[in-house]
Amino acid sequence: MSGIDLINHALDMVRPEKTKKMKITNKMNLPEALVKLVTIEKHNKENHLSATTLLNGVKQIILTERYWEQLEDDVSDRIWAIWGTAIHSLLEHEGEKEFTEETLKYEIDGITITGKIDNYNMEHGILTDYKTCSIWKIKFNNFDDWKMQGSVYSWLLHKNGFKINKCRFIALIKDHSKKDAKREFPYPESPVYIYEFNVTEKLLEETEIFIKEKIYSFIECIELEDDDIPPCTPEERWDKPTKYAVMKEGRKTAIRVFESFEEAEALLKVLDMKHFIETRKGESVRCQDYCLCNQYCDYYKEISKREEL
Repeated sequence: MSGIDLINHALDMVRPEKTKKMKITNKMNLPEALVKLVTIEKHNKENHLSATTLLNGVKQIILTERYWEQLEDDVSDRIWAIWGTAIHSLLEHEGEKEFTEETLKYEIDGITITGKIDNYNMEHGILTDYKTCSIWKIKFNNFDDWKMQGSVYSWLLHKNGFKINKCRFIALIKDHSKKDAKREFPYPESPVYIYEFNVTEKLLEETEIFIKEKIYSFIECIELEDDDIPPCTPEERWDKPTKYAVMKEGRKTAIRVFESFEEAEALLKVLDMKHFIETRKGESVRCQDYCLCNQYCDYYKEISKREEL
């Protein structure tokens, strides 16, 4: 059996049938119009991985595929995805030297990488993607996921023969406050925020390495039992490590925050009795709040057990 045949066989074993759909609930009894707007079909076709899927850990990718028809999400939890879709529909008009809402593809080892381009300016080689986000993404300068997604899109453009010089994300901030913009720094003055980066040959090379490594890991793990698939990396889980804050009675903020208990304890020894150590327990944010297949993941089950003790 050839390599591609092996991949196809393995994918047939784990991917749900095309007719199977994710369960969508409506716990808040929202209007049927909103329910109908929710996308419930699988994001990836057989033997395909999208640019956004590549940002997930291999374990999450495979478990999502295996249990797709058993996964459950509520309309209320997908409301911002609906809003994002509406924004895209308003911005789909293209200029004379642009194209919008085009899907690009490129195959590596039997797996087709896909990406839907919001807007591409052919004259200047500028890729534009539209987003909605929270103000906290801006305040924490948390753009690693956008950088990687934009890099994969740029790589797809390059592989399909298009020049690419710059990637821009135009974000509509959902919870922007004019009052906070006047009194906080740094804080964006406008509810529209632009994040952009130049696309270099080195970036394209690094992106291709990332894509190939993710594909190889996917192929290696696709026939493994659920619990035998390695857990997602700390970065993929959005891990926040446990920290130790030295506090003082009557004060709300910490004196200092340390990565280790020993460092916090050393400071505590030179302070008076009114000081104490507060443990700020770490968490895997994505596992707990943003992974629909976590109930089938042994890693999540284990950390949940530890939290209950």
